[in-house]
Amino acid sequence: MKKIKCQIFRRTVKDRRRGDSYQLLYDFAEGVKAVGDEVEIVNETMTGPTQDGEMNITAPIGVMFGYGGSNQLHHTKGRRHTLVENAKKSGSVVITFDGGLCSSFGNTSGVPEHRYRVSLWTPMRNGEFFEKDSPNDRWNDMKNIFNIKDFEWQKKSSDDAPIIFVLQPSDNWSMNGLEPIEWFNDVYKKLRPLTKRKFIARPHPNHAQAMYDKRDKFPADVELMIPQKQFSGDEKKNYRFHFQTALNDCHAVVTHNSTASVDSCIRGIPTFVTSDLAICYPVANTDLSKIESPEFPDRTQWLSNLGYMMWTIDEIRSGKVYKRFRNKVEESNLISL
Repeated sequence: MKKIKCQIFRRTVKDRRRGDSYQLLYDFAEGVKAVGDEVEIVNETMTGPTQDGEMNITAPIGVMFGYGGSNQLHHTKGRRHTLVENAKKSGSVVITFDGGLCSSFGNTSGVPEHRYRVSLWTPMRNGEFFEKDSPNDRWNDMKNIFNIKDFEWQKKSSDDAPIIFVLQPSDNWSMNGLEPIEWFNDVYKKLRPLTKRKFIARPHPNHAQAMYDKRDKFPADVELMIPQKQFSGDEKKNYRFHFQTALNDCHAVVTHNSTASVDSCIRGIPTFVTSDLAICYPVANTDLSKIESPEFPDRTQWLSNLGYMMWTIDEIRSGKVYKRFRNKVEESNLISL
């Protein structure tokens, strides 16, 4: 195997230089070394405003955390966007990481078996995970670790079962600048004439205070699910886990492209998304007019594929993940190594 260089762009995480996303890049660097390739951590100690040329890539493979939308070109998100654009122009590829899926089942940062998403370009559905037609072994492992059952689709709910709207922060890159209240009110106008069910809006834990302050912007018949205005530490994790409780008595989930929609689809709750970036898009509903008569796609292959979209720190540090993507990139003729 020819030795190549891999560049890790440290400034695709915040300059505070701590936390899981920061450490993950260094764990990946160990994996590159384990495979026998050269690794460079680009602009490791730089801070402050983005410098001209900072996101120039000269290696065939670059690495970053997260992704930056086309409408969020400032600070960290802007650097991510620039790196991806530069890589595409230069004929390189970019491996990107983001938090794992199934967080309300317990796959959250800090747990020993936490699995991060890994893909090319973007950690949403328009990224390349090389997961298609995967076997079910990794998904079965996740089921055992996080005690995820084989949930059937909920094909009938009680007449008073509510609809839960999962909101996302406006600065979330997957929203690409779309304001959550604007999104909600647009969807509300389409759905309210079609159903008499109770509407419950559930803000992201990072956005609870902002939604509380703007609660008068929501229609009067909408319940805003905010148990408290601010969350920190384990409170955020508990709020995520409470999502499972909320799903126990719910007719459907509606969101733009929140990863919580993956959890609701696994639980068998009909889930409506308004963005094709949603990971659950292949098994979700996209026609809001069917809110009372949703479709129930087969989830078998989709669940198996989920297992090959996420990887543990041990697999990242050992070089297993890097070697997999290196080989897939070469096999797919995406670039010449």
